[in-house]
Amino acid sequence: IKPPSVYFLKPCPKHVHVYSNGDICLNLLGKDWRPTMTVQGIAVSILSMLSSAKEKSMPQDNAMHSDSTPGQQQDNWMYHDDRC
Repeated sequence: IKPPSVYFLKPCPKHVHVYSNGDICLNLLGKDWRPTMTVQGIAVSILSMLSSAKEKSMPQDNAMHSDSTPGQQQDNWMYHDDRC
């Protein structure tokens, strides 16, 4: 079972974990996803991530993702920050 495809529609919020194409860099949507997770739990995790932002800026590797189709499998993603 694969993780759900979750991403923002444009215009995307400006956040260090949200790429300009709408992808959300959150380990629960990739390597740490479990089939027992609920939609509510994922939504709360995204809300918590967004509200913890200390500044509005793009991810450091945004250029690598900006032209990609959003919502693709996060198999080989590097998660830069595990504090959110």
